[in-house]
Amino acid sequence: MEAQTMPILVFDDSAKEEILDFIDKAVDDEGFIIEKFNPSQRVITFDGEEISKKEFGGLKKGSEVFIKNDLVSMMRFSKK
Repeated sequence: MEAQTMPILVFDDSAKEEILDFIDKAVDDEGFIIEKFNPSQRVITFDGEEISKKEFGGLKKGSEVFIKNDLVSMMRFSKK
């Protein structure tokens, strides 16, 4: 039986603002991704870390699991 992989959506810099706005997120003065309608609430990765717009690499399909754009985060995510 072949193992199924979970699809991930990865965004380049030009799409980040549009994608974040579409999912009701924004960026605070320090560059971290926040809830648009609760600006004091920063979003977190599946590792429980706050994530900046610069670090934002993608989302798990069908969820709001944020993934950093570094190799370690991508590898950890692919194993879950």
